[in-house]
Amino acid sequence: MNMASPASNSTGLSLATMSPAVALALFDNCAALIIAGVPPGTEFGIDQHSFLIGEDFRGVKMIPEGVHFVYCAAKGAYGETAPRVGFVHHFTRGEIVVREWDHEKEELRHRVHDNVEGEMAKIRENLRNLDKYLAPYDYDKYTAWQKLTGNITQNTVSRHSPDCGVIRNTVELLSCPDEERPRGQVITSPRLSKIRALVNDEELLPNLKSIPGTAPKFTTLPLRCPKDASPSDVSRHHMDCIEAVDLLLSSREKVIFEEIEFSFILFVCGHSVEGLSHWRKILGLLANSDQAVEKYRIFYRNYLTVLQYQLPELPIELMEQTQSNTVYLDVRKLLLNCYQAGLTSVAQTLEKSLKGSLLWKFEDLFSEDPDDLPTFVEFIKVG
Repeated sequence: MNMASPASNSTGLSLATMSPAVALALFDNCAALIIAGVPPGTEFGIDQHSFLIGEDFRGVKMIPEGVHFVYCAAKGAYGETAPRVGFVHHFTRGEIVVREWDHEKEELRHRVHDNVEGEMAKIRENLRNLDKYLAPYDYDKYTAWQKLTGNITQNTVSRHSPDCGVIRNTVELLSCPDEERPRGQVITSPRLSKIRALVNDEELLPNLKSIPGTAPKFTTLPLRCPKDASPSDVSRHHMDCIEAVDLLLSSREKVIFEEIEFSFILFVCGHSVEGLSHWRKILGLLANSDQAVEKYRIFYRNYLTVLQYQLPELPIELMEQTQSNTVYLDVRKLLLNCYQAGLTSVAQTLEKSLKGSLLWKFEDLFSEDPDDLPTFVEFIKVG
């Protein structure tokens, strides 16, 4: 097994310095993942630690209780690496999870066996004999993982995982009959069209549907601007989308907070396009309402703390401080709204953290940006 070099972390648990007694206690009390049939050279990962497996690899030991993302990426005939395919599982204390390699689909599946219970009992009885074939969980990165997943529970996993149980980087889509293909929309004014596209960018995309059971089960997010909004309401929703945030958070702040973390780890570990897109849309709603910060102060305080850990994990394209990076622009707007609402301490912490991790600067944050000025839509009656 080709393991990464260990490094110390704030938990005090490091693979480099862990005593045999501590390792044995973790082995006996933590969970284990047993896998069979995975070809050598396949990329295997759990959470944010991945490596290429060798001939003798049979799984992972000492897995701490909680939510973990397990994935594999097959190697092609010419050495190319396939996209990651995995699953999210909430491991319990002492649990043993068994998976095997599906050679046709090139992914892990539930063990197919005539006597699953008997096999499980035999594995548990002989677990110590398997010790030398099991890679230790990477406790050097565990603190960072806890910060990304601290609010995710078993219920979160059950609620949002695809029915098929498999996380892919993109979901498979149903073919679209010609009569269902998106058609052009009649827009009264070019300026109104521009503002609608700014507020609801998903209106520009075709309404494609995934194969049932294969997509993460995310909340259907409210539109920042309702499709039937009048021209004056379009301007109002552009200035402050409090009504959309109310629809998103009202009586379900905890659930949405869990969903924010869950969708993000689907991207971080599984490279899920749907996960990143959903996380991005929620940010777009939460960042563009100063009234919402006043109304949901505790939620926003916690949200800024989580963003401090999430944002440095973004792909390089979304780390650049440019006017075309809408993530940076939304975070800038979010910081401004939080400062103005009196969440000064947590806003300062996030701002300082992003200056250090992403080199983002927020000069002139309180100066009036022409792009943030109210936009009004007018119609000129002809004839």
